Amino acid sequence: MAHSAPSESRESAGDAAGAPVPAAARAPVDLAALTHHDDFLLELGEVLGGRASVHPADSLDAALTQLDGARGGQILAIDAREAENVRADVERATAQNPHAVILVFTAAGAEKSVAAAVKGTRVFTVLPLPIEPDKTSAVLDAALADAAERAAPRSAPVRSVRQAAEPPRTLLPAEPAGSSAEPPSGNGLKRLWLPLGAGVVVVAVATGLFLLPSHHVATTHPVLQRPVAAAPVAHGSPFAALPRPDVDTSIVQGRVEDLLVKASRAMFARHFTAPKGDNALVFYRSVLAVDPTNGEARDGLRRVGNVLISRFKDAISQGRYNAAALALATLQLADPTNRHVHPFGIELSSDVVNQALSISQLSTAPALIAQAARRGVPAAQIAAWQSELTRLKHHNRTQKLVQQLARRIAAHRLTGAASATSTLAKLRTLDASSPTTANAQQAVIGALLKQARQAGLAGQDGVESQALAAARATGASAAAIAAVQTQIQSARTQAVQSRLQHLLAEAHARLDAGELLQPTNDSAAYYLNVLAADHPDPATAAAVNQMHRALANALVQRAEAAARAGQHAAAVTDLADARQWGAIGAALNAAAVLVATPRPPTAAQLADVARALHRTHYVSPSYPERALSRHISGEVTVQYVVDPAGRPRHVQVVTAKPATVFDRAALDAIRRWRYAPPRFRGQPVSVPVRTLIRFVLPN
Repeated sequence: MAHSAPSESRESAGDAAGAPVPAAARAPVDLAALTHHDDFLLELGEVLGGRASVHPADSLDAALTQLDGARGGQILAIDAREAENVRADVERATAQNPHAVILVFTAAGAEKSVAAAVKGTRVFTVLPLPIEPDKTSAVLDAALADAAERAAPRSAPVRSVRQAAEPPRTLLPAEPAGSSAEPPSGNGLKRLWLPLGAGVVVVAVATGLFLLPSHHVATTHPVLQRPVAAAPVAHGSPFAALPRPDVDTSIVQGRVEDLLVKASRAMFARHFTAPKGDNALVFYRSVLAVDPTNGEARDGLRRVGNVLISRFKDAISQGRYNAAALALATLQLADPTNRHVHPFGIELSSDVVNQALSISQLSTAPALIAQAARRGVPAAQIAAWQSELTRLKHHNRTQKLVQQLARRIAAHRLTGAASATSTLAKLRTLDASSPTTANAQQAVIGALLKQARQAGLAGQDGVESQALAAARATGASAAAIAAVQTQIQSARTQAVQSRLQHLLAEAHARLDAGELLQPTNDSAAYYLNVLAADHPDPATAAAVNQMHRALANALVQRAEAAARAGQHAAAVTDLADARQWGAIGAALNAAAVLVATPRPPTAAQLADVARALHRTHYVSPSYPERALSRHISGEVTVQYVVDPAGRPRHVQVVTAKPATVFDRAALDAIRRWRYAPPRFRGQPVSVPVRTLIRFVLPN
């Protein structure tokens, strides 16, 4: 946004009035934020950092009321996400409080449409949400300065310098929006011109901010003499070594009188330098080509020069450096002796170089500095810029190496070629003593020690040793390396203890469940064997020995139970296993005696022997004649005992159907049967047997 005070300072002879107002000297600034979003207020407060008092408001009336009571600078921040008609709000705010600087915030991506909506109003700028701190801070600096200047205008002596330095001006017709005419002299006329100029500039700012390049906006280094203009670089106006402006140098043929008439018409139509070949500049220069002493043409060119001076100032204030360069080159063509040509050239070059350095545009800065030298910028300033450029290049290379180092640490590429350590070596070569290099060194050491710790815990001794050696070579202290080794050893000891305690718990659980020897890989014996292989410390070894004795005792008890149950083989096996696990003493001896003493078979065991009986001689029962003649069939259940010799003894009928018909035939047959002598554990035994004989009539 253009303001009269900065313009006045630029026209002063020594540029002393153009120095920026120190922050401490600025009037206090109050900012009313029209929003319902708390996050917006928080972000805005963080970016401002206490440079203004923020007052939230939920309506435009409330916001304007708050600003009415402000004694210093006034800023109105409108959250366009909630505005039904943002242009109407801006126009109403401007009408009620013309001194307030108006900022519009909108959702990212909507900047273009909102800027178009407020085009032509006095909006200072349009900013995206969420707030981008670096970019927004630079713009807020300019808004705060503008608000402070409106609250505390330049002192009278500055105006007197400008008025004394300016030649008398001729009142020109009002220039339409889109150009900047030289303002008429006189206080009353000046008040008429200022709103027009401000409106023109606001349109450029409002429509240009959403195209702001996404560079990091850094603060100007103290060595630079002029502050960087806070206005954004307009789209389409990059300042890579400003190209030679396309100035209309054409000359047209004709009578002087006709050319002067055309020049007058062009001036009235405000065609000062365009369209090409048909503008006041061309016609007045064409007159001088014929009549170099023509006073009317010379006066006309001076008036064109005044317009170009105004254009240059507006373009500089908005950061439109190509437009400023065109205005300056055209001014030099129209009025070569104009006292503004040389200082404007220095000002343009200074702004362009400062802006390039502030956003680290290192590829174009050298050409811009060389251009500034050709325009007569003092050698001391050139040297300061060269020094700043060298510093920025050094900083840029350093930051690239730091970023590369961070990526390689994240990718675990710590040693070898194209690794974090090789990048650190480049940083040390570039600047061995800087805090950045020291921080990078600590980051690499930390990553190597972390790698060593992880490898040590995973049992990767080779990787651990390599990582510790690399950390030592990188500069890790002996204390740091010893601390990592202590951590690894402590963690290993803790892991071993945890494993031993787990194995003891598993062995105890299997012992309680009676899983003494089976399953093979999940029994009390299995876990005790694993514990023994791990070579436990003395404290754990005592617990392991106690578990051994418990397992041996459990096996002795199981052997006794098997012997009592007649499970001789199982009892013998458990007794042998108990001895292997260290069973000794009276309990073992008693169990051995119990297993060795023969015991009569139980009923179940005899039943097993009976099922295994092998009949060696069989006699078929005779069918009684009486039953056969009467066609009677039936069955008889007979019970008997097979003696150790294999003979049936105590043969008797248990049941018969029909009774007494088939009894004798069944008994006579069974008494003549013979069996292989029954044995139980190798000893002859008598076995009770019950059998069913059916008598079925023949077909």
